[in-house]
Amino acid sequence: MPFITDKQTLTDLNMLGKYKTGSIFNLFNRVKTRGGELLLENMFIAPLADAQSINERAAHIQYLQELDITLEINRDSMDLASQYFTERRPSNRLSAVFNNYREKMQEVLYRSQSLLIHQKQIDAVQKILLAGSLLLGQLQKKEKSENPCKALQDQLGKIINDPALKQLRARYPFTVQQTAQCQYLFLNVFREDIQRLFQLLYEMDVYISVAKTARERNLVYARAMNSNGEHFHIEDLRHPTLSGAIGNSITLNKEQNLLFLTGANMAGKSTWMKTLGISFYLAHMGFPVAAALMNFSVMEGIFTSINVPDDISLGWSHFYAEVMRVKLVAKEVSSGKKLFVLFDELFKGTNVKDAYDATLVVTQKLARYTNCAFVISTHIIEVGEALKDKENIQFQYMPTLMKGAVPQYTYRLADGITEDRQGMIIIENEKILEMLKPKTREDD
Repeated sequence: MPFITDKQTLTDLNMLGKYKTGSIFNLFNRVKTRGGELLLENMFIAPLADAQSINERAAHIQYLQELDITLEINRDSMDLASQYFTERRPSNRLSAVFNNYREKMQEVLYRSQSLLIHQKQIDAVQKILLAGSLLLGQLQKKEKSENPCKALQDQLGKIINDPALKQLRARYPFTVQQTAQCQYLFLNVFREDIQRLFQLLYEMDVYISVAKTARERNLVYARAMNSNGEHFHIEDLRHPTLSGAIGNSITLNKEQNLLFLTGANMAGKSTWMKTLGISFYLAHMGFPVAAALMNFSVMEGIFTSINVPDDISLGWSHFYAEVMRVKLVAKEVSSGKKLFVLFDELFKGTNVKDAYDATLVVTQKLARYTNCAFVISTHIIEVGEALKDKENIQFQYMPTLMKGAVPQYTYRLADGITEDRQGMIIIENEKILEMLKPKTREDD
């Protein structure tokens, strides 16, 4: 069964987007090939849903990080080489020779560029073969006794060390006969081998890219487990893109499967929830996370409700959009799926009384699904007081420290329910009320 999520969750967590500022995709996108970039996108779109696959991918990346491997490859050459393999397969050598002499004649008579383009493409294929050879050399030179990438390395070696392909690596096809020979061998005899080589290089490109980010940002690899009662245990978890981010720890399990989070505005609740969601998502991809340690049971998906917009096209107000979001999640949770759910400021689009009642009853109902993990935040701290007798709910808050009339934030979780109410202080500090003072005649 595939790992499930939706567009709203991916938007809330800023997971995707090559051209989107601060996206998690861009954090890891250091690839050198277009095929590697497409593969990375697919990994982001489809996280893994079983512990073995997750741990194997993580082991591949971690191993390449330890070896400090680099991929010496040119994107333009890779594009040109892969484009060559969209050409029709020549049926035999004679057909290849005939086609190339025809292109030579067209070059002489009509200044056709076809033969020259094919020669450049063949040259690009030779450069890719050389890049694969250099990568294999690094892997073999630095190889450790325990090598999670052994299968990939062996596949690479089988292609690169083929005697016939070795001879083609350093030859540039100047003559029509040489061009035809390369065309037949590349597009017919070795077509599947070279296309498999491309896929291996794309995969290595992604792993090396992710490993480089992990090394530079001191990320660690989460360990996936089959369900054992603990949803996840994370120590010193930080947001991966924020410089100087403060770390926090969290454990959710079947005995305590819901975190009820409170805190003043700007105290860090939303950032912490995004941090949890991002890390949970990356861990299911087999990618490293910004933490000291992370162990987690594989779950079936994640849903968030952090920045739910209204929808003019559907005639939905902000509150109704929130209600429909809760309905969608409730349907998934009640179906028996193992999910991680994050709700930031439930029902903030309605009046305080309705928001209190709705937040209380929805939290109580969700908490019963102990196979799922929940984090729910709110400003309505009275809801927390009404939930205190629920043993499977843990209560934490983001503190605010007052330095005179100026609030300061620790961004470190504390146990309990906040009593901080600094909304008016922030408004007064920004001198909004002074700006709105009515003018007197003397002011004129």
